[in-house]
Amino acid sequence: MSIVNAAAREISAKVVYYGPGLSGKTTSLKQVYAGIRPEARGQLISLSTEGDRTLFFDFLPVKIEQINGLALRLQLYTVPGQVFYDATRKLVLNGADGVIFVADSQASATDANAESMANLETNLAEGGIELASFPLVLQYNKRDLPDVLSVEQLRVTLNRFNAPELETVASRGEGILPALKEITRLVVRDLKARQPRRAPPRPPLHFSPIDPRPEAGRAALPPDPRPEPAVAVQAPAPRERPALVGLSFARLFPDRPSVVAEVELLIRERAFGGAIRRSAEGVSDALASLVLEERSAAARAALLGLDGREFLRLSRLSGRPDAAATEQDALFALYLLVATLVKAERI
Repeated sequence: MSIVNAAAREISAKVVYYGPGLSGKTTSLKQVYAGIRPEARGQLISLSTEGDRTLFFDFLPVKIEQINGLALRLQLYTVPGQVFYDATRKLVLNGADGVIFVADSQASATDANAESMANLETNLAEGGIELASFPLVLQYNKRDLPDVLSVEQLRVTLNRFNAPELETVASRGEGILPALKEITRLVVRDLKARQPRRAPPRPPLHFSPIDPRPEAGRAALPPDPRPEPAVAVQAPAPRERPALVGLSFARLFPDRPSVVAEVELLIRERAFGGAIRRSAEGVSDALASLVLEERSAAARAALLGLDGREFLRLSRLSGRPDAAATEQDALFALYLLVATLVKAERI
C-alpha cells in the first residue's frame, strides 16, 4: 500500500522480490543497491535467519514520472524462500504495490518455482488481492547455467497471467535493472489508476437582475395605515463550533488494552512527555506480540511496514526530558502508535 509523505512531496511504493530459496532474490537486490547513487538510497538492512535472509532498503529513483506532483520513492524488499518462513513472507508481502518473481531457471527447481508462485497467489488472495490484476514481473534467473529450461517451458509453469518476462543473470547484474524498470512502470500505472480523479470545475452561477419595481412580477400592496410596532432587534448569537465529544482512536481497537485512550488523555492534560513514552511502550508491546522469527524491534517494525525513520524518531523522542516534549511530538507519537496497531491487526 503506497504511503504519501506530504512534507517531502513523495509517495512511497513497496516492491517485493519473491521466489524460492536460492533463486537469486538477495543477489538481485544487492545488484540494484550497488547501482544506485549513495545519496539517493537508504541503508541496506539484512535480517538474517537460519539459512536465508530478508533484505530491504529504499531509494529515490531519478527520471520517474511523478504521480499527482509527488516524487516516487521505492521500498525494495526480499522475502525468505524457505516454506517454514511463510509467516515472515506474509508480513513482508503485506502492503506491497508490486512483485518481482525471481525464478530459478534450472530444471531441478521446477517444483520449487511452482510452489513459490502458488504461495504468492495464496498470500495475496488472503489480503483480498488477485494476482491476475496485480503488478507482476517474472525474472527468469541463472540463464548462464547448464540444464536451464527454455523461456517457453518456464512460461507454461509460471506465467498464467501473461506478466512481463525478463531473462537475468543476477550474479553478473545482467537484466536486473530492466526488470526493476518494468515493475516500476507497472506500479506507477497502477498507482495513477487508483488516484481519485478531480471533479470538473462547476460552472459559475448566473443570477437574473431583480427589477425593484412592484409591477415587475407581483402586484403592489396598499400601504398599511396602522403604525408599525416597535420591535427590539437583537443581534444573532455567535455560532459555536460543535464539540467532538467522545471522539477517540481507541474505538478502533475494542479488543486491545486502552493504551490509545491513555495517550489521548495525557495529551489533553498537556503531559506531552508522558504521552510520548506511553506511545513508545504501546508500539513496543505491539511489535513484541507478533509471531515472528525475528526478535529485533527495529526489524519487526520494518517487516510490519512502518517507516524506519519514523520508528527511530519515536525512539529518540521517548528518551528526551519532559520539558523538551511538544504537543506536535506527542501527536506524532500517537499517530505512530495507531498506525502500528492498525498494521498489526491485519496480520
